[in-house]
Formats: sequence, structure tokens, C-alpha cells
Amino acid sequence: GFRLPLLPPKERPVAAASMVASERARSAVGSVLIMAGIDHTEPHPELLTLIGEMDAGEGVAAALSTLPAYVAGIRAAVAERDIQLEVVRGEMRAGEDYSNLLPGVLSARTYLKRSNVRAQALLEKTVEPLALFAWLAGEPHPSGVLAYAWKTLIENHPHDSICGCSIDAVHAENETRFERVLQAADGQAKRSLRALARRVETAPDDAIRFLAVNTDVHPFSGLVEVVIDVPVESAEAGRNLDTELFDAPLTFFPRSSSISGVFDSEGGAVPFEEVRRETRIAQWTSRVELPLSVQVERLHLVCSVDLPPAGFAAFDARVGPPTGAPRTGEGGGRSIENDLLRLDLNDDGTLDVHHKRTRATYRHVLEFEDVGDVGDEYTYSPPAKDRRLSSRGWSKVANVVVEHGALRSALRFDTALDVPERASADRRSRAQEMAPIRAALEIELTQRSPVVSCRLRVDNRASDHRLRVLFPTGARTVVESRADTAFGVIVRPAQRLVPVIPMKESPVNTGPLQSFVDAGDPKAGMTVLSEGLMEYEVLAGQEGEDPRIALTVLRCVGWLSRDDLVTRSGNAGPSLETPGAQCIGVHDFRFAFAVRAEPPSEGALCALGRQFLAPPVAVVGTGGGPGASSLPRRHSFLSVECEPKRTAVLSALKKADDRESVVLRLFNPGEGPVEAHITSARGLVTAFQTNLREQRRQPLPVKDGRASLSLGSRKIATVELGGRE
Repeated sequence: GFRLPLLPPKERPVAAASMVASERARSAVGSVLIMAGIDHTEPHPELLTLIGEMDAGEGVAAALSTLPAYVAGIRAAVAERDIQLEVVRGEMRAGEDYSNLLPGVLSARTYLKRSNVRAQALLEKTVEPLALFAWLAGEPHPSGVLAYAWKTLIENHPHDSICGCSIDAVHAENETRFERVLQAADGQAKRSLRALARRVETAPDDAIRFLAVNTDVHPFSGLVEVVIDVPVESAEAGRNLDTELFDAPLTFFPRSSSISGVFDSEGGAVPFEEVRRETRIAQWTSRVELPLSVQVERLHLVCSVDLPPAGFAAFDARVGPPTGAPRTGEGGGRSIENDLLRLDLNDDGTLDVHHKRTRATYRHVLEFEDVGDVGDEYTYSPPAKDRRLSSRGWSKVANVVVEHGALRSALRFDTALDVPERASADRRSRAQEMAPIRAALEIELTQRSPVVSCRLRVDNRASDHRLRVLFPTGARTVVESRADTAFGVIVRPAQRLVPVIPMKESPVNTGPLQSFVDAGDPKAGMTVLSEGLMEYEVLAGQEGEDPRIALTVLRCVGWLSRDDLVTRSGNAGPSLETPGAQCIGVHDFRFAFAVRAEPPSEGALCALGRQFLAPPVAVVGTGGGPGASSLPRRHSFLSVECEPKRTAVLSALKKADDRESVVLRLFNPGEGPVEAHITSARGLVTAFQTNLREQRRQPLPVKDGRASLSLGSRKIATVELGGRE
């Protein structure tokens, strides 16, 4: 109704009466809401005049109101007249007959989405828990740094900013803000890790100690990556310094040194593997002296570890001659495998994935699909004469490297797909001139894991197109998909039914995800994990193929909004050119997939998503600082035991904003109730359930230092925990 005041005075009564009649027909109580503004307008000077004219009409009482008052009025009318209202379930991603949904913003400027997810996951899942652990160990809490990082991140969250549907200058500033957030968050994570490491005793002379930290409230078992600098000599000839002055121990080892073994706190050998080595210059810092440049052998290790919940374990990497079989690129053809899967690289860059337990083969995983897009930042719109191109059978791999390791194996290769350079001049087809999309892929497979990790670097030189990567589900038919959303898992139909009534916007089968989407049937399926690629679609099987999950990598358009789309009527914003939205240049993305038999639970899917976005982190120890030896070599600050097991999902673990206590937020993504039992190393004395603003609502029972919490189906709970000093 925001245009009603703009009409000539003689036309307003008729238009207003027509709108009231249309809305009244949709109302169960006869009260209607006419919204008188949009996000770019101020109240019109004629608005009160219009309301007076409507109120003076027969059979209508009109008033300037608010949303809370409207809802209260409806509730009162429903109660008074005992009216049964229609119940609507689901996320309501429909209604295109009434208003635009503008779903294309999920894939506009995907580089922004990736930066946003990286920043959010780092702050929420890593930095805040690490800062809490360091505070519990005696460090000052970095409230100012965290507030700065969060506020800077939120400056990027107005909808036209994070949706990627503004002018290029806005999004250039978004990138700068994301860099500021990531720098602040990464710096604080390192400070918290070093603070923990200082409180664990120093390693023996022949070893380098590192801490592996798990920020989840559930135990972790799997691989952890750690980078160890082995000092071999000073890089500053003639400079003599007392090595005791440095913040970290400095012991020089022979140049031929490597890691001969990794041992846990009990002296047990830990499986490990050196995956990369490089000679570097590192800086040894001191609080009282300038940094010293040291030549080091930088060793990248993966270690198979078991970590306690919300805590850490210290490990000693013994320096000596290398042991064990080295990783190699020799032999093995173009295949890698573990005890669950075998991956065969095809000539066109797709993978055939063999599931050893079910003996099923998922063919042509990681096929690239490219189609035209003459839409805008809000909406995908294909040209009238489109050309779909696929990497399957056409692309050729090059520079293939195969690495076999006991703990982790890898495939690395380059490929390219030639696509039309741009849309045709009339935008009805794709140009005849071709441009290459060059891609470099790194595929990793770890022992005992069903997850295949993928890193993709894309050099995009084409405009007006959409690039997706495809994952076959292994199922003959797919009825629905599951994807995560805020505090839960959403079930969506694989194929939407298209209404026959005219639409303002064409309904789409694409949907959003936060970190995962799963699709298949009770016997086979595919789970796709993503870091910031937030648009997917389940493609129906054709020509004997299984249905596939399509994950959008790039959607490249050159306009903020246009009014000539076949998928939407009218403009969604101003008609401005946005060459930056063509996403020309090099982009890095990270995603993963896991083939499966029976469908995982909602809790298991959420656990996969969390481990993919925020795996445990490691830091080399610097024992001997303030509070040295105040922490044991293995320690859990907090734990949550669930019945059923591991069904509550961690959302936040942090210090309370304005109190000396711990805040824990959990949610239950499943159907059945969950009992969560919380214990703390400090010993719990008090526990309160709070709202999201950390305001106390009711006490929770604490018995023998353990607080208990009931989480109903799809419920969120925030708990404040107080312990002994």
C-alpha cells in the first residue's frame, strides 16, 4: 500500500477500497494489514490524509498502527470468536504469487559468502571458545577485540550487502571489512592458544611440544594438522642472544632432523605423517629484545589423536631422524583410497567413487555444469537459447599428482572448461566466442573417514553464466533433501510443484544451506559440505542417471537489476551496471562430500558440518611463561553428555558478556527429546537457563557438580554456568 498516497486524490478511494476488499477476502477475522512503506522510503506526507479518507468510508475503520498492535488485535478477535486459523508449516520459501522471493542472491558474489562463513565460523566456533578457555586458565578476557570483530562483521550484514545485490563500491568495502574481521579473529585465536600453551610445562630437550585443542563440547577422534618449526641455525650471523630471553624455547637441531615420533601425555605413540616440508625463516620473539630471524625446517604434520571435550591434549614431537614410509606420488595410477572408499580419477576430471561396504559406485562426481545467465544480482534468468556445457567427456586433466600416505592421501590436478565468453548482444543467447574456465582441484581422503575434502581454485574469464559442481546421489529417486539452517535442519521437497496461477516470480528448486545438504533414499545417498557456497539444487535423474545435487560455485551477472527477465516481472532494484558481479578473476572455494548408505541423523549431519567448518586447532607449546605448569597435559574445561548420544549441537561457548560466568548454547535439531548433562572442571555451583540476550529466566538443578537440561524437539537452550573459583 505504499503507493496509495501517491495517487491523485480522485483515484485514491477506489484503489484503497479495492485493496481492502482483496485483503479482507484472505482474512479469517475481517481485520486487514496494509503495509505503507518499503525499505527505501520514508512515510509519505499524504499518508495521514489517506487514512482519514479510508476511515470516513462506509464499513471501514482505518488507523495508523504497528505490527505488535495488529497481532494483538488478531489474537483478541480469534479468542473472542473461537476461530480456527490456518496452520502453515515449514520455512515459507514460496508465495511468489504475492511477492518476490529473489532467491538468486544466495549465489550472487559467492566470494562474499565464503568470506562471511569463514569469519562467522572462526569467531563463533573457534575464537570465542578459545578465549573462554584462556580466561578460565587465568588470562584477561579479550572482550574489546571480540566486540570489535563482531561489530565489524555485522556491518557487512545489511541485506543488500551480504546478499551481494548492491553496487560494486559497497562490496569492495565488504571485502575490506571481512579482512579486518579475519585478521582480528585470527590474531586473537593465536593469543589464546599461546596463553594455554604457556601454562603447560616445557617439553624435554629432544622434543617439541604442541597442544591440540577441541572447541566442541563433544570428544573428538580424528586427524589434527600441526605446523612445527624445527630451528637449525640463526639467520643473523654474529648476533649472540641469551636464548632464555625468548617467548618460546629455542634449541637448534641438526639440519637433517625430522620428527621421529609423536607421543601423548602417557608416553603412548601417536600415528603421524609428514605431509609437507619447507625451509623458511621464522621469527623468535621476545618481550625485551628485538625478534631473532631463525632458519627452520617447517614441517607440516597430520596426527591421529583423541581429544577431550572443550579442552586440549599436549603431544611431544620427538626430533630425530625420520622414520616410517614417506608419502609418495609414485605408483597407484590415478586412485587413492582408505578403508571405506576408493576414488578413481577419470580423464575428464570427474571421480568414480566406490563405497566399499555397499559396493556401490558413484560415477562422475565433481562434474562441472555451465549454463547462461542473463539475470541480475537478485534472480537467475536463462537466455532464450541457452547452451549447457559439461566437463564430463570434454575436459582433460593435466598436471596430475597422486600422494599416498598412511593417514591421508591426495589427488591434485588441473582442468579447464571452455564456455561462451559472454551473452550475445541481444541477451537472447550465448556468444560464439569461447573463454576458458581454468580449475585446479585438490582432493584429500583421510583414514577411517567417509568425507572427501575438496579445494577448488577457479580462474573465471567468462561473463553472464552460472557454474555448478554436481554430486550424484546414488539413489534411483530422491523425494526430499535436508539442509542446515539457523538452529536446525530443514526438509525440502526435491522438486517443487509449480502452481498454474500467474507468478510474480518463477518458483525455483534451488535452496539455501549453511554447511551441508543431504539427499538420497533409505539405502544410498550423498552429503555435500560447503564453506560459503550457499545454493544447491536436487536435479531429477535423466536418461538413466541418478538424481544429483548441484552446488553453485559462481553466478556471474553484470547488472544490479533488470526488467527484462523471463523469471521475474519488473525490477527488484535500480537498473545499474555492476561489472564486479561478473566475478572475473581467481576464486578459492572449499567443499566436501560423503557418500552414504542409510541416512544420517540430524545430529550426525550437524556434527559433520561443524567438523568441516571448525576442526580442532593446534599450537606449538611455549611452556615456562606466567602460570607455567598450572594446567595438566590433558584437560577438559567443560563437557556435555547427551541421551541419546551426541544429539545436542553446540551453538555458542563463551564468557558471559557482563558476568564472571560461562555461557553455553545448545540446540536439538531432531524430533525426539534430548537430556543434556553438563559438567565443568571448576565444579558447578549454579546454573541458569537464560534467553539469547543472556538474561536469566529460571534456575537449573545442579547435583554433584552436574547441571541437567531437557531439550525438546527443535528447541534452543542458553545456559549460564557458575563454578568455584
